[in-house]
Amino acid sequence: MISYTLLEFEELISTSDFLKENQTYFPHMTIVKANHQTQGRGQFDRKWESKPQVNLLFSILLKQMSVSKMFEIRRWIVSTMVTYLQKKNIEVYFKDPNDLYVFEQKLCGILIETQASFNTFDYVIIGVGLNVNQHDFDQPKATSLSVLLNQTININHLFQDIINALMENYEQLL
Repeated sequence: MISYTLLEFEELISTSDFLKENQTYFPHMTIVKANHQTQGRGQFDRKWESKPQVNLLFSILLKQMSVSKMFEIRRWIVSTMVTYLQKKNIEVYFKDPNDLYVFEQKLCGILIETQASFNTFDYVIIGVGLNVNQHDFDQPKATSLSVLLNQTININHLFQDIINALMENYEQLL
């Protein structure tokens, strides 16, 4: 299984922005997790709503990847998340361009940002926001694992399980 570097924070503006601003200091497969993001965002700079301490918010930094691997990178993150959640009896599906839904309600957002030089990505940053224990949303079409499973989820255990699944699948899919 591939090794990774993990940085955990109580609060960040955005896990993806933190990695983007500091990517030169970190190695390939650095993961940044925050218990709260004050300005989390999705595609087209849409706001990602997340209450403090109740959701899983993390970003992964990949470095020096071939531009030709973009399809595999996207497949790796999406298929791992979908498979993991389906094993938990969550009937989740991927909805283009970057979200996981259950019954027309958003459960998870995935944002992939890149910077390339010629045929190589200097970096690929994959941001993941998974609604875990939040029950009240500003957006009417959102849900969480807690709502779907009718139980409180241990976010740290969930995070470790998802990271383990991602690391196991990394070498198979990339």
